[in-house]
This record gives sequence, C-alpha cells and structure tokens, in this order.
Amino acid sequence: MKERKRRWLWLLAAAMLVGATSSGWAVSLPFEDGFENTAVGAYPAPDGWIALLIGKSGYVSNGVAHTGGQSFRLDSWPWLARTDYVRLDQVPDCVGYQASVYLDAAKGRAGAVGFVNRFGSAPMVNYFLVDGRSRRVMFYGASWVDLGPYTPGTWCSVHADLDYPELKADLWVNGVLMAEQVGIAPREFYTSSTTSVLLNQWGVNAPSTSFSDSYWGNLVYFDDLELWEWSKVITVVVDIKPGSDTNPINLRSRGVLPVAIFSSEDFDATQVDPSTVDVAGAGVAVRGRGRYMAHPEDVDGDGLVDLVIQVEVQDLDPSQLQDGYAVVTGATYDDEEFQGEDAVLLVPGRG
Repeated sequence: MKERKRRWLWLLAAAMLVGATSSGWAVSLPFEDGFENTAVGAYPAPDGWIALLIGKSGYVSNGVAHTGGQSFRLDSWPWLARTDYVRLDQVPDCVGYQASVYLDAAKGRAGAVGFVNRFGSAPMVNYFLVDGRSRRVMFYGASWVDLGPYTPGTWCSVHADLDYPELKADLWVNGVLMAEQVGIAPREFYTSSTTSVLLNQWGVNAPSTSFSDSYWGNLVYFDDLELWEWSKVITVVVDIKPGSDTNPINLRSRGVLPVAIFSSEDFDATQVDPSTVDVAGAGVAVRGRGRYMAHPEDVDGDGLVDLVIQVEVQDLDPSQLQDGYAVVTGATYDDEEFQGEDAVLLVPGRG
C-alpha cells in the first residue's frame, strides 16, 4: 500500500506541475542551449525550459559535458519519466535539430530527444532514442528506424532535418548521414481520442524504467541542444556556354555569358525568377526597360523546356571561379531555392 500511495503522490505532483507550467513562454528559432549560463544545481528555466513530467530530478550538472563544462542532467523513477521541453513560437516547414546524449555507464537506461507529444500514449514524436539496453540508436517518426550501435558511458550526437511538407527526414549520428528520406509524423495531427496535436514543443526525456532494474531509475545527460529553420535547396543541372565542352571565360570580355538551367521531371526551369539568379556573383543582365535577358528553350532536346539566361561577364566575381567551377543559385516564383554548378576555364584576355 505504501508503494502505491507513494506512486500516486508522485503522479499527482507531476500533474500539478504540468498544470502550473502549461502557460509557459515560447522561444524563437534559432534556439540553442549548452547550459553554460545556468548555475550548477539550478534549473534552466530562464532559457525557456519547462518541466512536463518531473521524474526524480532535472538540473544543470558539471558531472560530464560534451562541450564546455556543464550539461542538463535528468533522472527518472521506475514509475515516472522525466521530460523537459521548450515551446516554440512557430514550427517552420523545414526544421532541423541536434543534440548530444550521454547515458551514465552504470545508471543510464535510455535517453530521448525530439518533439514532445503531451497527449496519447507516445510521449515523443519525430525523436531519437539512445537506448543503453539494446545498445542502439533509433529514430521514431512514421515508424521505427534503427540507426546503429551505441556504447553507454559515451556521448552520442544526433541531428535531424525534418521536411514537413514532404513528411521526410534526413538523419545523422555522430556526424555521419545514416538515413535519408525517412518517413515522419505530420506537424499537426489528431490522436485516437480526436485530440489535436501541434508539434510545437521540443525537448528531452529520460524514460521510466522497470522495477527490476538494478538501479532504481534512469540517469541521462544532454548537451549542445540546437533548433533552427533550414532552406530546402533543389539541385539542378546547369550548362554554362551551351555547346562548349570547356566553357572558356575571358574575364576582360564586355559581352554576356549564356547559362542554361535545365528542367527535369521534378523541376520546371521556366518558373525560375530571373531576378533571383546568381552566377558566380553576377545577376541576369538587364536590357531596355528592365527586361531580363532570359528566354525559354529546349536546349538538350528532351522535350522539356529549359531556361537560358545571360549574365554580364564583367560582373562575375573572379574569386568564385578560381576552383574551376561556377555555382548558379536562384529561386522559383514559388520561392523554391535551387543550386547547380558547371566547370569553367578562365582564359587570359589581351593585354
């Protein structure tokens, strides 16, 4: 009976804390926290952190750190996880995050980082799980994905780039790309109880453990937490000086340089906004009454209409051509960013 009463009191305390902090403040992107500005033993509330499930404890520690001298230590009970999060003022279409996770070699069981779901049976969504029991790193989005091994007592750095319009993510572990285009849960969805869930809460979690564990709980450290908005850049094929194999450029020329931007099944070059195009520092040439020198043409004869632009050679930035390549960037009228490159050969002009 005492054990049941104790468990009930902990759950009641957790529920009271959730109610007290549900109106917490929001943070803006980019967001980062290495816990160096919070006193050891204190809670990082001034940085926007909110406790959702209080577990056993959560505070800034100088026991271990990935960088600097401090990290965020979470302890859970067998019956109650420890979950802390920051609320975002907005969740963009493309959001990236990264963190470093350390499971105590003797007392760590598992640590999670990702988006917090306050409703339903799954406490987190689109998140990494560093599991000391299976000694694996996994990611849960639309389903579970195994990303590789993990050794307790060591730091594991995870990184995810989430693309919500496409419902896909690219995943890194310790700086290595481990999985591409993995399915993820949508930014907003309904649970089985028709509760609307918006994934605007991101944080860390020390899951509850079994009563049979030798250590009565779970000890995890987190460090170098970051969240940011990223731009999805489409890679396209470009051809500088169509018809030429070497693409010679005389930087003393007063003429224009033609560049073809090719269409594909996934990219319509005719929707490129000429005002956004940059070729090694040069924009599209303008003639007459502000008319950009750009026209549609099927350059490669594949049945898809491409876009041919002209840039002033004198506007090219020589420092961007020294490695033998010219980078072409721009955006479509729908704000889709793209990038391509082609080899060039700088030739001397007449003195």
